[in-house]
Amino acid sequence: MLLIYSENTTARLQYTCKFIFEEILKMPFSITTDLQSFAKDIGAKINYSYAELPGSYNIRPHLLLFEKGITLQNIEQTRQGAQTVLFKNEKGDHPFDIFSAIFYLLTRYEEYLPHEKDRFGRYAHENSVAYKNGFLNIPLVNVWIRDLAKKLVQQFPEMPVATTDFRFVPTYDIDMAWSYKEKGFLRNAAVFL
Repeated sequence: MLLIYSENTTARLQYTCKFIFEEILKMPFSITTDLQSFAKDIGAKINYSYAELPGSYNIRPHLLLFEKGITLQNIEQTRQGAQTVLFKNEKGDHPFDIFSAIFYLLTRYEEYLPHEKDRFGRYAHENSVAYKNGFLNIPLVNVWIRDLAKKLVQQFPEMPVATTDFRFVPTYDIDMAWSYKEKGFLRNAAVFL
């Protein structure tokens, strides 16, 4: 089991970790705020705090996952090799706060902030961080998770990580297929006219 240490546990952190570790990597995890039990654990572990803890994979947190409410975020976007990263860090084993970045993109956080609407009253995709930084059509969250899994396996070789394969599952919107069935000739003719 992967053990994650954080000074605070929030619903945002739990949601993000559940998505990463249970849904994508198919591995059990636990979040603890007890530093002593975390330090004693000899298995795979992630330190999600400002302290550098030896024997763990250190990710320095951004404040996003510990805030209440929705506020405008100062996102430091940069390139790390060939990929875009958000919430960049200079310290720690990971070059950015992957948990905050994934939470931000998964929840479409920016759509809850004041924004310009398109002609239909919706959030215009041209306003998004993904569009402005050229990764709108790239599964960036999955790329980040795969990269994190590789780094964790390098540091903790005994850690089992299951990866999911891409599957294309087409769906068809056929709402109108039965819209005229059993409605009668006069009603269908009136709708047609």
